[in-house]
Amino acid sequence: MLTIEKIELFKKYKGYYDGYYLQNKDSKRIITDEEWSMLSNFMQELFLQRKGLASKNFADATIMKLKENCENESVFNFVLEVEKYING
Repeated sequence: MLTIEKIELFKKYKGYYDGYYLQNKDSKRIITDEEWSMLSNFMQELFLQRKGLASKNFADATIMKLKENCENESVFNFVLEVEKYING
């Protein structure tokens, strides 16, 4: 489940997993590898959607999957903001 804290970490490293991993390899992980990968995929899918390069079905499926994996509506909205921050 994606939380604000996990999204903030992803944002801090701008989606760069190696940077996160290297600086946190000896400490307890807040975000799992699977969650990081899922967030990376959402960033790509949301970018395509925002630029009008995705079909309506693809966009709807992406939003549905994202909402299912977010703790609440605030987390969902924060993911959308972070996508714009990371992808410009």
